[in-house]
Amino acid sequence: MDPIALRDLAHELRQPLSTIEAIAYYLALVLPHDNEKTHEQLDRLQRLVEQSNWILSNGLQADDCAAPAPEYIDLEEILTEAASSRSALRFELAGNCLVHADPGLARSLVENLLTLFRQIATETHPALIRTSKHACGVLLEIETGAPGFRSIAGGALSLNCARRIAEAHSGSLDVCFETGRVRLQVVLP
Repeated sequence: MDPIALRDLAHELRQPLSTIEAIAYYLALVLPHDNEKTHEQLDRLQRLVEQSNWILSNGLQADDCAAPAPEYIDLEEILTEAASSRSALRFELAGNCLVHADPGLARSLVENLLTLFRQIATETHPALIRTSKHACGVLLEIETGAPGFRSIAGGALSLNCARRIAEAHSGSLDVCFETGRVRLQVVLP
């Protein structure tokens, strides 16, 4: 599909999604809080809108063929900024983790993976985000317990986009689904 047509399609889909999200937010404010079932469904509706926007963003990212313009950036700064609005995350950061990557693509990679793990992690099984030095640069690991995990709509597209970004920077991305556990490792130079 033509990249411009794909961006137009994403834009057209985001307008009704945004309206649905705004209606759900409004209803959450005005409906009595004693009806837990209704608020659970409104919360679910907002998460589905977020997931749909995430899938659209991944589709656009997958179609983007622009060459990266790498510079030295602090990966941990991007991680903490992207994680500020997300729950069920724990950090073990090594400190001083500079990577040679395109800032926009690195941000997309991090936000993409955190959104994926946010859908898997729970308060009982939070995602652990760890950074460390690696022979080829910096290792970013994200893992969580995932009892009963099957799959997530958009998950394969998300991992494919993140892998393409890592490989465009001469890095790598590996993911391992074990029984009751999901572990992802990204190496960036």
